[in-house]
Amino acid sequence: MDAKGAAMAAKKYFQDTKSIIKFIFETISVKRDGDNWEVICLVQDLFEDAGKEFKVIVDSEGAILDVERLSQIPC
Repeated sequence: MDAKGAAMAAKKYFQDTKSIIKFIFETISVKRDGDNWEVICLVQDLFEDAGKEFKVIVDSEGAILDVERLSQIPC
């Protein structure tokens, strides 16, 4: 898996698990952390004024290991 695949796995996680039907997903950064990928991303419901920043840990197979909300960002 490469950085693009890790970011796509993070986006798919939000598509599959959140009740948000229409949202903006923006990748802020992707970096390797040992055997895993650390994806920092912004997720914003189209009907909200603020996005939420998350750190998503993705393993080399594309499985989500951890999701941590970092902050809420006004957009």
